[in-house]
Amino acid sequence: MTSTPTPHTVGPRDWAALLLLTVLWGSAFAFIKHSVETLPPGALIFVRLSLAALALTVWAHMRGRRLPPLNDRRWLWMAGLGLFGNALPFFLVSWAQLYIDSALAGILVATMPLVTVGLAHAFVPGERMTLRALLGLIVGFAGVILLLGPSALAALGGADTLAQLAVIGAATCYAINAIQARLLPDTPPSVSAAGMLIMATIFAAPLGVWDLMQVDDVAPSAWFAAAWLALGPTAFASVILMQVARTAGPNFLAIANYLTPIAALVTGLVIGELVGWTAVLALVVILAGVWLARGGKRTRQPKV
Repeated sequence: MTSTPTPHTVGPRDWAALLLLTVLWGSAFAFIKHSVETLPPGALIFVRLSLAALALTVWAHMRGRRLPPLNDRRWLWMAGLGLFGNALPFFLVSWAQLYIDSALAGILVATMPLVTVGLAHAFVPGERMTLRALLGLIVGFAGVILLLGPSALAALGGADTLAQLAVIGAATCYAINAIQARLLPDTPPSVSAAGMLIMATIFAAPLGVWDLMQVDDVAPSAWFAAAWLALGPTAFASVILMQVARTAGPNFLAIANYLTPIAALVTGLVIGELVGWTAVLALVVILAGVWLARGGKRTRQPKV
């Protein structure tokens, strides 16, 4: 049964986990864009998920955690998590980035918090929609557009409409995943994350194996990118995701989609890229939106 929720006030530990998740996810778009140049999307997803599932399963066992028996109904939950949190959105985003650039993809994925707040209002106790929270999410979304470049919106519609809709579909999948992670019957994050990735690997296997059989000249850097995507933005990030969703709630987790572009901005500074005043202004707008959305808000935490 799903645990009875008790009040939980978001604290420094939750924010630290969210920021780490932001950094991990923020690296994903560039690595995906590079990988799919020589590694088909289906093959990339299968390699990414299978390596992540293996790594997390080994890590969970090393920590004394065991996967539930096959007749445990939590596998049905983990199947849903694997489908909506990994296999389906990974394919949609990887395929879409064959046709649209990372900036537009980042803007479209940032619609996820807006979808999440509506779903959480309907399905998650203690996550009621408020006018302030909705206003904050809208302000944050405007900041993402400003940061990634309003000119990216000029590509909306046209010949690549289907690819753009695919990314919006991926954002909706991530919103569903956040709700599922919060409502999952009590399970250690390392176990639920491993089970989720095992199920996602099964879903991705048919197309992934087929694509792998067709490739013959993959750049070594594409394999390196796939390995990083598996260990960082997938395996490690999945454990953090399950923990944050269970404690701080799906609406708090969704804020990561607004902070992820900031991680890309900081990465650019580290490697010596110039950052204009527009980016600084966008950062202020995003943080203002986060403050509006989270100001004085309490979420629910399951009883242990």
